[in-house]
Amino acid sequence: MQLALLFTDELRGFYKSKVMVFLWIGLPVIALLFRFIQVSSTGQEIPFTVISSLVVSSIGGTLAAVMLAVFLINEKNRRVYDLFLIRPIKRRDILLAKFFSVYTCVAIAAAIAVFVGIVTDFATTGNPSSTVLTNAGQSLAISLSMIAVSCAAGVLIGVASPSVLVGAILVIYGGNQISVIPLLPTLLNLPDASLFTIIIAVAVATGLLAGAIALFNKKQF
Repeated sequence: MQLALLFTDELRGFYKSKVMVFLWIGLPVIALLFRFIQVSSTGQEIPFTVISSLVVSSIGGTLAAVMLAVFLINEKNRRVYDLFLIRPIKRRDILLAKFFSVYTCVAIAAAIAVFVGIVTDFATTGNPSSTVLTNAGQSLAISLSMIAVSCAAGVLIGVASPSVLVGAILVIYGGNQISVIPLLPTLLNLPDASLFTIIIAVAVATGLLAGAIALFNKKQF
């Protein structure tokens, strides 16, 4: 019950932020620009659903991880968590609420971008709807998997980092590298790559969140 209330409260705060507005509107536009630049420079058309998944997972995942890290660091510095002394809130619920609220918001951005990709691919290539939907499903699986790992890494970095600057640097140069792990089955052309991508993402994100919760529980507030 506490987790649901915290999640709802965090979700209200995140979806009203300017960053989320940019993600929901800006990412599909950026993906479209990447598509047209890629076609004009190489003369080859990569499916827009693939481009949209890469743009959303890289830019969206990075922004989500930075948001989570910065929010956690700022709240630690403002001694917000001193409320633990008077409110019986489980520490893990605070971290999970932040993770799921940001992940939900970015997942909406990913879905919007992939939907725009479906329409664009169908309009420009004339591929059968089944092919377009297959590409869209694979792209969405990749995007959501990489974003989940990025968000989990952002939570861990936010808990561990002593300052916003250190946290941002760790997210950009460390979190991005970790978020690529779920993409390995696709890069290796493994059969059922999307399924393996989801399994790896769940395992990595769970491990990162478990580490963040364990570290957060040891903090003195």
